[in-house]
Amino acid sequence: MRGSFKRFAFLALGLVLVGALTAAVAAARGTKSSASKIRNGGTLTIGLAEEPDALDPTIARTFVGRIVFLAMCEKLYDLDSHLNIVPQLAAALPQVSKDKLTYTIKLRKGIKFNDGTPFNAAAVKTTIDRYLTFKGSVRKSEISPISSVDAPNATTAVLHLSAPYSPLTAQLADRAGMILSPKALASGGSFAQNPVCVGPFSFKDRVAGDHITVVKSPFYYGKAKVHLASIVYRIMTDPSSRTQALRAGDIQVEDRIQSTDVPTLQKDKSVTVSKAITIGYQGLTLNLGNKNGLLKPYSTVDTDLARSQFLRTAFDLALDRTTINKVVFGGLNQPDCFPIAPVSPWYKPSTKGLKCNLHANVDLAKKLVKASGISSPSVNLMLGGTDPVTARLGQVIQSMEAAVGIKVSVTPTQFTTALNRADAGTFDAFAIGWSGRVDPDGNIYGFVSTKGTLNDSGFTNAKLDYILNGARKSLTTKSRNTLYHAAMQIIHAQRPLIYLYHPVNYYGITKKVTGVQIFGDGLIRAQFAGYAS
Repeated sequence: MRGSFKRFAFLALGLVLVGALTAAVAAARGTKSSASKIRNGGTLTIGLAEEPDALDPTIARTFVGRIVFLAMCEKLYDLDSHLNIVPQLAAALPQVSKDKLTYTIKLRKGIKFNDGTPFNAAAVKTTIDRYLTFKGSVRKSEISPISSVDAPNATTAVLHLSAPYSPLTAQLADRAGMILSPKALASGGSFAQNPVCVGPFSFKDRVAGDHITVVKSPFYYGKAKVHLASIVYRIMTDPSSRTQALRAGDIQVEDRIQSTDVPTLQKDKSVTVSKAITIGYQGLTLNLGNKNGLLKPYSTVDTDLARSQFLRTAFDLALDRTTINKVVFGGLNQPDCFPIAPVSPWYKPSTKGLKCNLHANVDLAKKLVKASGISSPSVNLMLGGTDPVTARLGQVIQSMEAAVGIKVSVTPTQFTTALNRADAGTFDAFAIGWSGRVDPDGNIYGFVSTKGTLNDSGFTNAKLDYILNGARKSLTTKSRNTLYHAAMQIIHAQRPLIYLYHPVNYYGITKKVTGVQIFGDGLIRAQFAGYAS
């Protein structure tokens, strides 16, 4: 999902073993008292860095939304602490036909949705059909090779594909694998206003801009493992306020501590600071063809960056990623130029031979500005947040671009508002990120393929589409590596997105709480947490 300045066994079908991620990605971390006995009851309050968008997995796209979904909406598959794909609502990994076009998924028995209705194969079919056909679904491009779903009995779902699709199981380990209550879907109301899934907690209420509350579900199959009576997700976009609230005891978990507060909290004896080297990225989305809105017919927009590849390259070369990391983030993140993180085994093969300018090349950038033929180029940079850290990022970018002759105006924007404007195409450049996926398709396809449901850039390139579709169909790691390398060459040259760094996230957890875990996907897992007795 997207966020603001935010292996699984290699099956016969060619799913990639991500065991190499184990050592490089931070292992699951809880509080120091994670071995302590947990008492039942109480409310855990988590301070979120942004406000989630719609609480409907069909259209949801924010990083923080995924944190909330972890408590409410389980998936067919999940990730373990080493980012291996493991069954969750499914009883086992898929059985795949020899031609790789049929996935048979056995489901767990005796499970109920949080409205008391049975979880079964019919619900899986209803949900996946919705993801594929619902207007505005951002899951569609993630699972588009699925042509139909059968439910031959209550505990068997059969997915038929139009072509082999290597990332499918990885997609079903995220929002595309969250199964929704058919009863709730048929109610006629907005699912996002009253989401019902299978989960340890059920939705209680939401006050926009303030909080989301979930309460322990009486229908959850593993309710004996659920200790808390409720979880409150407070929307706290100011990072300093989040840290102050944690130290004061007003919240028990802080989402993504700002870099300047990390040393302070590390010295606080009442708090544990957990760290996760993530598989996500943060960067800039450039509007090249999103003139009419997301997934509308794309055509070149009337902006300086869209008109000239020379200028886009100059814009990139003016950015000193090392300095950005140091000045804005205290040197705590990992500067880079690519959507796949260095902790991934896909990184080296896909980026081999491609140059990443961790330091600015001002002289060359100036020459390219001149070569663009655009006098006094200007860019409006929309920031996906109004907090001080994001503001500082905008100021640093503004200063670096001024040094090469590009005038940048900065527009701080509330996060969900910024997402809506990005979808509508009413922006030049957008400071935005992605929380990352274990399969590279999840970090690339949706953003730069013509049919990608996150392609706010409006970028379209027939050759790139052909390559990315080929990578989806390819069944060997070697061939997929070759294709992703070819894809990265195009993306790196055309620059519909400019990648700046991979986040290293820090989280604050009061020592009164035990069982909170942070995996390499950067999500806060608190559904089985509680207060130490």
